[in-house]
Amino acid sequence: MVRGLYIAGTGMNVQATRMDVISNDLANVNTTGYKKDVAVIESFPEVLMKRLGGTQGVPNLERSQTIPPLGAVTIPLTTIGSMNYGAKVQDIYIHFAQGSFINTGKQTDIALQNEGFFIVNTPDGEKLTRDGSLVVGTNGDLLTQEGYNVMGQEGPVNLGEDFFTSSGQFEINEFGQVRRGEGILDTIRLVTVDDLQLLEKLDDNLYTTDQDFVDTAATTRIIQGYLESSNVNVVSAMVDMITVSRAYESNQKMVQVHDDLMSKAVNEVGKA
Repeated sequence: MVRGLYIAGTGMNVQATRMDVISNDLANVNTTGYKKDVAVIESFPEVLMKRLGGTQGVPNLERSQTIPPLGAVTIPLTTIGSMNYGAKVQDIYIHFAQGSFINTGKQTDIALQNEGFFIVNTPDGEKLTRDGSLVVGTNGDLLTQEGYNVMGQEGPVNLGEDFFTSSGQFEINEFGQVRRGEGILDTIRLVTVDDLQLLEKLDDNLYTTDQDFVDTAATTRIIQGYLESSNVNVVSAMVDMITVSRAYESNQKMVQVHDDLMSKAVNEVGKA
């Protein structure tokens, strides 16, 4: 009885975590370059259950794990079957599928095609992002919406202090080269890591990792004037939310059933 209560309780915990993950995805459906999370569920290891006693006499190898000494009295172990103790969230998997491209026409907006990130410099060091909604600072620095410098091969990308007093125009080609007129000012660093699942999500749509950066300039392409949308499918997320809600309610009802059974066992059977 108590075991069933605990198993239903683990099911409720799993569904609560899944609901948190789906809710966070839906909250970021309009976040540029956001990658959805997927909760990976697994059951606890199964345990082989045995019962003391059972068939009378000397047990054979199928009913006992040891051969009894000659003349010894043994208690046979009868195999009942396997049992597990419920489920748990094993990991939160980041789904790095490419989002669709939105044409904004703004020269400060860039979208990354194929695997890769660009690097931004934060107070806590260099971080990764795919959020290409950029702005130009008062001193000509190319910045994220939060004010973090976009890093190039020569350091923070700078369009020049005269950017706003001159034409105010610049170009970023598909290879990340930043141009004003005929001159190349810098090239945006495009990188990835060996294991994407070791990336840790941070605030401001950033990622951090202890892994070394791997250059992806040969495969990652930049499209200026576009933004990459979130890869969250709203309809699928809503369907998943309904499924999770029903699964949570089912486990909740099982908890109530086991609670009622224990109440009867204590208050009625115990008095008999």
